[in-house]
This record gives sequence, C-alpha cells and structure tokens, in this order.
Amino acid sequence: MSSRIQKANRRLTDHQKKILGRVRLISVLRAATFFLSVAIIFLWAPGEVHVLPSLPGWIVFLLLVRWHSRVKRKNQACTNRLSYYNSWRQRMDDSWFSREEVVPAEDGRAIERDLLLTGSYSLLAYLDQSRLVAGGSTLLRWMHEALDAPSAEDILSRQKRVAALSRLTVLQGRWYGHEKASGLSTPSRPGIPPSELNESSGKQSGGPEMPSARRADSSDDATNSTSEEPAALKTVPAWLAGLAGLLAAFSLGAFFSHEILGTRAYHFLSFPAQWITFGVYLLFYRSKEARARFNEILDALDQTLPLLKSLYSFRFHSSVLARERELTRNLRSELREAIFQDSLYSVFRNPLAFAMGGLIFSGPVLADWSMGGFLKRNEERIRNWLKDFAALDAMLSLAGHQRFLEPGCWPVIASNEEVSRPCVKARELHHPLLPASKSVGNDMDFLPEHRLWIITGSNMGGKSTFLRTVGMNLVLAQMGGAVRASSFTFSPAPLITSMQIQDNLARSESLFYAEVRSLKRLVDHQAPVFYFLDEMLKGTNQKDRSFACRKILSHLIESGSAGMLTTHDMELTSLTEGYGSMVQLFHFRESPGEGLQFDFKLRPGSVEGTTAITILRNEGLPV
Repeated sequence: MSSRIQKANRRLTDHQKKILGRVRLISVLRAATFFLSVAIIFLWAPGEVHVLPSLPGWIVFLLLVRWHSRVKRKNQACTNRLSYYNSWRQRMDDSWFSREEVVPAEDGRAIERDLLLTGSYSLLAYLDQSRLVAGGSTLLRWMHEALDAPSAEDILSRQKRVAALSRLTVLQGRWYGHEKASGLSTPSRPGIPPSELNESSGKQSGGPEMPSARRADSSDDATNSTSEEPAALKTVPAWLAGLAGLLAAFSLGAFFSHEILGTRAYHFLSFPAQWITFGVYLLFYRSKEARARFNEILDALDQTLPLLKSLYSFRFHSSVLARERELTRNLRSELREAIFQDSLYSVFRNPLAFAMGGLIFSGPVLADWSMGGFLKRNEERIRNWLKDFAALDAMLSLAGHQRFLEPGCWPVIASNEEVSRPCVKARELHHPLLPASKSVGNDMDFLPEHRLWIITGSNMGGKSTFLRTVGMNLVLAQMGGAVRASSFTFSPAPLITSMQIQDNLARSESLFYAEVRSLKRLVDHQAPVFYFLDEMLKGTNQKDRSFACRKILSHLIESGSAGMLTTHDMELTSLTEGYGSMVQLFHFRESPGEGLQFDFKLRPGSVEGTTAITILRNEGLPV
C-alpha cells in the first residue's frame, strides 16, 4: 500500500514542478503589465495624468491576475493531495502513533475517554480527513450514534455508500485537492463550538447542518414553542443599494465624460455623496453584530462551494449512490447563481479592493445587497446543500480509512436469530490505532449465548488494550465503516464502558464514588447492552470489592446484557460455577524467556501469574 502512495506522490510532484514553472512565468508577465500600465498613466502626455489610455493594460493585468490565481489553485491542490497521501503514509508507520496520548476534556462522554474516541491520539483524529467543519462534526455525530446502536438497515446503507465511495479514486483526488476548513484545529472534538460540548452521556447529537448550528437532543420537539427563533438575516436594504448605484453610475459617467469629451468635472461633487453612502453602509450594515447570521451562512457556503465546483461535472454511476447522483445532477442549475454571487462578492474580500471599490463605484455595497438577497431566497436550500455535503465529506473520511486499512474488512451483521443478542466473531482483530509493526491480531468468538468474558493475566499483558480493540472496532462497524480485521461479524448493541475512572475534586467526588456512578449508569441501562469493565471498584478494599463485583456481574448476566471484564481478582472466576458456559475465562500472559516479554495473545482459561513484583523491582523500588 505504501508503494502505491509513493507512486502517486511522484506523479503529483512532477506535475507540481510544471505548474510552478507557469506560476513564475505569469508572475513576471503580471509585474511587467502593471508597471507598463502605471507608466502609461503618467507618460502618455508629459505633465498630465490620463487613465483612459492605460485601460487595455489594466484589462490584460486583471486577466493575468485571474490566470495566476487559477494556476496557484492547481498548485495548492497538488500540495493538499500530497498532504493527504502523506497523512495516510504516516498512519502506516510509527510517526503518527508516537504522539503523546491526550485524553479528552471532562466535558466529553466518559466512553470517549475509555475507548480513545476523541482527543489528539484517538479514533476520531485517525479517521478525520474532512475538508469541511460540518464534515468533522458529522463524523463525530455518527460516532455518538454508533454508541447507541443504530439499526442494522442504517448501518448497511451507510456501509454500502462508503464502500462505493472508496472505489472512486478520481473523486477522492478532486476532494482532497482542497484544504481543510479553518475550524478543524480542535483535536478532540473538531468543528464543535465550545458551547455545544457540555452534553450529558445519555443524549444523542443531532446533525449539524451548519458548522455552528445548535446540536439538538433527539428527543427535542422541533415545534417546541419555547425554542428560540433564529436571528434575522440582516442585509443591505434596497434603498441604500439603489442610492449607492445611482451615485456610482453618475460619478463614473461624469468622470469618463470629462476624460473623453472634456466636459466639466461633476464627479468632484458626486463622489463625496457616494462616500457618505459608503460610510452609512460601514456604520450600520457592516458591523459584526448586524452581520452575525449573514456571516454564519456565508462562511459555511464559502467552505462548501469549492467542493461543489469540484463535483460540477462528476457523475455517480453506482445505484447505492443515488442520493449523491441526484445531488450532482441538480448542481448545474442550482449552483449557477451561487457561484456567480460568490465570485462577485469575493472580488471585494481583499482590503484594497474593498476600499477602492467602495470609494469609486460602490462595489461592496452592491455585492453585499446582491448576496444578501440570494441568501434570503435560498437559505433553506443552502442548509440542505451543507447537510448533504457534510455527510459526503464524512463518508469520504471513512472511505479513505477503508482504502488504506491493513488488514481490513467490511463487517457483517449477524443473522436474525443472533442479532437480538450481543455477539462478536472476529479473526485477526487488531487495534485501530496501533501501527502494523506493533499490532498483534487476536481471534475471538463472543457467541450470542455468552454473557460475560472474564479476562485475567499479567500486568502489561494487554488486557485493557484488548478491551479497546474490541470496543473501537465495534464503534467503526456501527458507524458503517471498515474494521481492522480479516473477518468480523457482530450484532448491533449499545456500548457502555467503565474503565478510566477518575476522581473529581470540583464535585467532591472520590474515585470510589465515581466508579459507583459509572456502574449505576450501566445497571440502569435497558438490556441488551455490550459493556467493557476494567478493574471494577478498584477504589475500595478487597473484601467489599469481591462481594459487590459478584452481585453486580450476576445482575448484568441475568438481565441479558453482555460484556467483558478485566480483573486481577481471581475469586470472580468462580462465576463459571453458577452460570456455566454463559461465563467464559480468558487470559494474557508473559512469554517464556528472560525478562518481561509479552506476545499479547488471548488464550482460554484463567491464569494465576502476575508481573507486578517484577515490574516494581525493575523500576528500582524496594520490594
């Protein structure tokens, strides 16, 4: 796989060298045209200033500027695609995985920390190649939905679409020729404003139609009368745009009449009035408060339009991509005005062009009025564009993950007889965040009749890592993505964890009480559920821990839930006596030989051995 990436990099690098040659040539021509046009203004008639004779030069200059921008965009597209391929090449070796592990903030769900779903070193950071802020937010929302067990139909539908997209390498090349949106710098929860991070663990996230749209709980009533109405879209009024346009037309007409026909310089009277109109626009209709909603929609549209243009002539032929095919089929008619409006408005984004355009012919006022009218007429349609393309952006991230995954396979949902009970059957199951050189594959058969796997073994043997391996691959499977295994069969189920429990000084919450609250959420959750427990109730004494763990695990078994437990408490293995084959024992152990060596292979049965004393002595502690 890395050889394919290297070949693609070489082709792109050679193409980029040719583009850079054109950039240098156009830059020289542009500079020469600029200085020639300026010279004509002052040298056409010595001692006088004449703008009109230099107009052909300025037209050529503007055409060269446009050509230069287009070629530079091609060069940037090559750079972006090289960055995309290099990011996946880094994920295949140790460079990406050598970063420091950073857990998400406390405002995230506990399961995100337990299964490394969000953060700098996380499943989301590994998957996320989105170009849009809303694309990263959609990927995070799908991850949250995966924790709550979406229906098998939804999983299969998204899986088929992602599989079809993973084969469209031309589309991926176009898509990843664009830069990431500027809002994707937050490592733990990309594209989500801070005000939206404080969610309770029982809530599901709604889909962000806009990068900063409010994420609603799935139980919210859309027609709730207490919900706040969105802020009004304030734009330049027609009377101000009309006045600015009339003054600009008169000023320019008077100017050229004076230059060509030698009439009186009436523009010296109309230009001040035009500047007053421009000042009114800046004071009342260009302030940050007045344009909050306008800028919100416009910023999202600015992110999406370049990607929309890249699909302008693309055709989706796969039947499973019917929604995308219908979307691109309508682009030619629906996008024509959007592209025109954005091109017109973009002329005045440059500060110099904004100032000169406003002072000479009221360009920013007219462009703002035109764009505002377009946004008012098409706001709902724009939101639908953003929603559809955010989903496409997120699916392409999953498609890229499948394309470069080793080993990788599409998960299979268990048959109807098994789907009502949690089960996982996998071969060569690997941790999604470990490089191939360090990852060890394990086989597992968590059958529908199983209720609990008790995993014992040596310290540092891989028990907690195995829980995360299973949990993260289940999240991938329930998102509709590929998993890191040679084969993988599962039944969808809600996922709950109680692993990296921490005390909370701000809430006066001890470690033991935090564990109790975590287990209470699990016990109260309606079965069936698939849970992951790592060293239950480690914040209390051995006697109370053993008694409480047996009671809680017995309740979970009898309620129909299923899950995995890692423990050093060998007394818990006696649960097999009361529940027979419903409770299975597995272990990890150190490899034979000198020193501490581990093969990280899951083996049946329990093990009494421990490496704790050896590890303490190796670190120089007096034991």
